[in-house]
Amino acid sequence: MYTDLLGEKIYNMAIDCGFDNCGIIPIDDMDGFAEHMKQREEAIPESAFFYKAVGDLAGIKKRFPWAKSVIICTYWLGRYRYPNELQGKYAKSFFLSPSNSACKDMELGCQRFEEWFQREHIRCEGGQQFGHISIGPLRYAAVMAGLGIIRKNNFFYTEKGSFIELVGYVIDQACTWRHSSQLRPCADTCQLCQKSCPSGALKGPFTMNPLECVSYITTFGKGVVPSTMDDSACGTWICGCDSCQDACPYNRMHDWNKGDSYPGLDEITPELAPEKIVHQSKEYIQNTVLPYTSHHITADNYKTLQINAARSLKK
Repeated sequence: MYTDLLGEKIYNMAIDCGFDNCGIIPIDDMDGFAEHMKQREEAIPESAFFYKAVGDLAGIKKRFPWAKSVIICTYWLGRYRYPNELQGKYAKSFFLSPSNSACKDMELGCQRFEEWFQREHIRCEGGQQFGHISIGPLRYAAVMAGLGIIRKNNFFYTEKGSFIELVGYVIDQACTWRHSSQLRPCADTCQLCQKSCPSGALKGPFTMNPLECVSYITTFGKGVVPSTMDDSACGTWICGCDSCQDACPYNRMHDWNKGDSYPGLDEITPELAPEKIVHQSKEYIQNTVLPYTSHHITADNYKTLQINAARSLKK
């Protein structure tokens, strides 16, 4: 592990605020992502449209010219149990996300972290901004910080598996807290994630067409299945998809029947059944259900859930 005094202070504060781990890297370590993006788009040319829509992932220095370091914190979603009734229908990484307004613990933790930076007169941005493009490519940054690895299904893994929320910041101070991951890579012969992908979006190891991904179709894609795919490609999924992660041997050790109750989720679980969702009111979906989708379905697109639920009922 490579560290310095400020890096150690930030790391200790991150742990005190409720994160599982924290890594800090020089912002120059992000320079290699541009080539990474180029390789993705060359492998799947149609993906260029998707990456353009989500923002300037490679432009972290351009967006934050004053920044000197990138901080990446991990938050394990497995601390919560997940109702059996929702599995295979609603993605765990969405409904257990600390970015949901129901999860006050992480919200308060981020607030404490950011207030600490202010007291230390350290300029920072990131944290509670929306999603994994808040400051840039957080999975890439987490790997560069030695917090884990990317597996063949393109998800970031720590020793606890892939159901990890990443929270990132950029700061105007130079410091480092770099880990050394000891995780074993995927076996060369393993194709479990690719074989389990219901839509065939995983084209090979580390290669995916995001526009064919069930998580995209059932969220940002507004439930519309591409004309080149069969309507059954989404299976029973209503919001997101965990198929490739659930098939992965490095996730199988976790029992989702154990852990804390996620705030409010048990109470609304009966109302999330597909036969209920298709008849729910606009107000109920917007005010009660969509807050759990981690900003992946907007209020004006509430019918996306009903479209997906109706498709799920056909299976």
